[in-house]
Amino acid sequence: MGDRERRSKQQPDHALARLRSWVFGIGPRLFGLMMVVSLITTFGVAMLQIGVHEQAERNERAADLQRIRDAHLDAIALALWNFDDAQLRLQLGSLLQGRYVAAVEVRDPDRNSNEGLLRLRVGDAKGPGLRVERLPLAFERNGERLVIGTLHVIYDEAAMHQAARRRALETLLIQGGIGLLMAVVLLLTVRRIVTRHLSNLARAADTFDLADPRTSFRLQRRRRGPGDEIGRVVDALERMREGLQRAYRDLEQTNAELQADIAARLRAEATAEHLAHHDALTGLPNRRLLFQRITHELAVAERSSTLGALLFIDLDHFKTLNDARGHGVGDAVLIEVAQRLRSHLREIDLVARLGGDEFVALLPMLGEQRERVALNASTVAEKLRSALAQPIVVREEVYRLSASIGIALFPEDGSAAEDLLKHADTAMYQAKAEGRNAVHFFRRDLLLAMEARHALESDLRQALADNALSVAYQPLVDGSGRVCGAEALVRWTHPVRGVVSPAQFIPLCEESGLVVAVGDWVLRSVLAQVHDWRASGQLGPEQHISVNISPRQFRQQGFGDRLLAALHEAEVPPSALVLEITEGVVLDDIDNAITRMQTLRDHGIRFYIDDFGTGYSSMAYLKRLPADGLKIDRTFIVDLGSDNDDAAIVDAILAMGRHFNLAVVAEGVETAAQADYLRARGCGLLQGYHFGRPVDAAVFAAEHLNTPKPR
Repeated sequence: MGDRERRSKQQPDHALARLRSWVFGIGPRLFGLMMVVSLITTFGVAMLQIGVHEQAERNERAADLQRIRDAHLDAIALALWNFDDAQLRLQLGSLLQGRYVAAVEVRDPDRNSNEGLLRLRVGDAKGPGLRVERLPLAFERNGERLVIGTLHVIYDEAAMHQAARRRALETLLIQGGIGLLMAVVLLLTVRRIVTRHLSNLARAADTFDLADPRTSFRLQRRRRGPGDEIGRVVDALERMREGLQRAYRDLEQTNAELQADIAARLRAEATAEHLAHHDALTGLPNRRLLFQRITHELAVAERSSTLGALLFIDLDHFKTLNDARGHGVGDAVLIEVAQRLRSHLREIDLVARLGGDEFVALLPMLGEQRERVALNASTVAEKLRSALAQPIVVREEVYRLSASIGIALFPEDGSAAEDLLKHADTAMYQAKAEGRNAVHFFRRDLLLAMEARHALESDLRQALADNALSVAYQPLVDGSGRVCGAEALVRWTHPVRGVVSPAQFIPLCEESGLVVAVGDWVLRSVLAQVHDWRASGQLGPEQHISVNISPRQFRQQGFGDRLLAALHEAEVPPSALVLEITEGVVLDDIDNAITRMQTLRDHGIRFYIDDFGTGYSSMAYLKRLPADGLKIDRTFIVDLGSDNDDAAIVDAILAMGRHFNLAVVAEGVETAAQADYLRARGCGLLQGYHFGRPVDAAVFAAEHLNTPKPR
């Protein structure tokens, strides 16, 4: 459709709308009604307009007096003060020009007359209908305002009334009456046609509720026909209402979704903030929050000259429990430990978890005297240690823990968070070194020992990485003196330290966790050596090599599979290997230990219980274990000839071995008398310096094994 056709179609619509406006609009109806009423009320308004004009004249006179006050009063007073009659006459003459002013007088004050004495008059003050307006004349001198006379302005009020009536008749009869009537008619008409409806619409708007679909702006039935402007406004409002209610419903839904999204985001932010500063398992503050708080409390301690304490808490043997019972039990124990620590501290104290089984308690403001602070810190530490010693029930099983606690006082033992934590950690390790389940304060000499320990641990890790460890072999002989095998012992020769005693680095392996890596390395090295000896015929099929297995290594997931794979790779029969485990491995989790041992025994690997007699040796668990032998600890062999108690223990162990059909190995045999005593009582295998010291593989083969077969 072209522009011309579109315009031709729209023109009738516009014309029709214009015609409707002329016929049915509010404007034409108001105009007609207003013209009729105006003709009827014109005469009545005329008399009212006269009064209005008279009032206007009065207002004009009041305004004229105000102008006199503002513009002339001070000048007249000045002329009167200066006795300047010429200036005074000139000023009065100018006032005489005012509308309806008949005369102007200046009178001096007179005690005998309220009107005063006439000083000067301009104009004629005679005739009826005069009105006098009195204005005081004052002059300011030395800050004091003095009344020096009165100005009388005499108006011809009769002339004013006559002029007002004349003007009223002229204006009201022609214009005022018509205008006033038109205004009245307009008000009545608007009230009739517009205001009433608008008031109703206002009331409807006041009670309008977007949430209520029953509300409406249509307060009366819609008239037939095109309707007027008010009707179209109502129609538009109704359309707006429907649109608003639809938008409101959409907005409600969007707002609900937005509120849910905001709530979820706030929860996520709060969770993220909490996780950033708290441990996920226990809910305790983590390392980051701990360091912030330590830094703050150090600053407070410096300013207030008060002392506090930092307690480093480590659970004894927790790793053993965690490995034996699983992480589920371990986590439950840690949660209970966290709750106990938190419940036994003050509100201002802080307990945090560093990781694993390590916790830290920050105790600020314990006092000003070091002795008192140390006593308070020790009291709290003992209270925590006692709380942790109480039984912990997890899954209907009871566990008992102990804790080693190191204490560092601040700011004396450290002015920085890192130093203070390090010193408390050093004290904790000293508590462990003294037998665990103890409380120890930090001392400077402990720090030196700890630094030496860390240096030794670093060197040990490097030695393991560089394959710098070695294996020594100590012979095992039977009652006739024939070598039946050997025990493999790890040795370490440091390029600077020289030979490092196993008593020094083996416990370090246990504490640092290196024992698993070192144990695996020893197993691989021994299996490779056994393969070479068997291949050369030096190690017979009935001879074996014993290897010590640490509790952590034995409990590690997949240990058995790795061992069997290593045996297969080295082409070594399982019968050539004996694993020595301590009683602690068994007692911590006897059922799991039996399962693992039986699995490996089914493949031909034998087990000896090492250090038997030093732990909780009993017939109850010994009869259940799939063990092949017992090793009598060297402590019972040393005084075998002179100590009847040791002899009784040895005899008892030998009897248990015979009863359970177990091989018995006596280690630490250093004299012929000890050897003879053991042989006489049927001890099957002997080990000790009397038969040979631990030596490297080449020396052991040369001294104790068969001559290699020629290839």
